[in-house]
Amino acid sequence: MRAANKILGQLANFFQRRGEVEPNELIKALEREVAKQKNRESLVPNSYTIYLSEEDCHRLSAARLIKSLHEAVERKVIRENCFMEGALSVKIKKMTADDNAIVIVSSYVDESGLEEDTINLENDVLSHTLIEDADSSDDDQTIIANKSKIIETMRSAPTRKVEYNLALLTDYKTREIVFGERQIYLGRKETNDFVLADESASRIHAYIAYERHRHILYDAGSLNGTFVNKRPISRHELRDGDKILIGRTTLTYKVL
Repeated sequence: MRAANKILGQLANFFQRRGEVEPNELIKALEREVAKQKNRESLVPNSYTIYLSEEDCHRLSAARLIKSLHEAVERKVIRENCFMEGALSVKIKKMTADDNAIVIVSSYVDESGLEEDTINLENDVLSHTLIEDADSSDDDQTIIANKSKIIETMRSAPTRKVEYNLALLTDYKTREIVFGERQIYLGRKETNDFVLADESASRIHAYIAYERHRHILYDAGSLNGTFVNKRPISRHELRDGDKILIGRTTLTYKVL
C-alpha cells in the first residue's frame, strides 16, 4: 500500500430505498461501488463497509451473506479487469442515524488494519439461537444454554479460513473445477488439481496463482507451451471467457 496504517481515500455512496433491504440489493450496490471506484491505475479499494438501519443490520449480518458479498467484490474485480492491493474486508454496520438507505464507504486500508479473514461464529450462531439466563425458572423442562460458556467455547475453537468460490475451469465435457484464492495446478500428473488425459500435455503443464485479487495463469515450462485465445503465453491475467489451450485440450475460464 502507498502508506501504512492510513486510509488513503474514503467515499460514501447512498442508495435511497424503501422497505426491507434484500441480500441481492446489497450485492448489486457493492458491485456498483467497485466499478465506480476503479481509478486510472485500474486499482479499486480493498475495504468496504455497508451501513444499514438497525433492523436490517441485525437481520443481514450473517456469515453466509458476508461471504457472498466478499465473493461479489472479488468477481467484480475480475470482470472489470482491475486489481486490488492488500486483503479484502467487507463489513456490515449499523447506521448512527435512523435512515432508510444503503450507505457504502470504500477505502484503501493497510493489511495490518484489517481483521483476519475468518467466519465470525459468535455473531452468526448467537444471532439465531435462543439463549436464556441460567437463573430462569420454569415449570416445564427446558434446556437452558449458558451464553458465556458458549462464547468461551467458540473463542477457544480454532478459526476457519474461509474458502471462496470465484471462478471455474471447464472442458465442457464431464470435468470442471471451482476455485478461489488457492493456487491450482494443471497437467497429466495425477496429483494435479485438474488432471488432463492428454499425451500432448506435460506432467505439470501450467498453474493458476492468485495475485492482487486476480487469477494469473503461468506456463510451468511445458514442452508444447500454453495458449490463451490462440496466443502463446508465459504469464496471463485471466479474464472471464478466456480459452486456454493445453496440448489438445481446450479449457474455459469463467467467473461465477
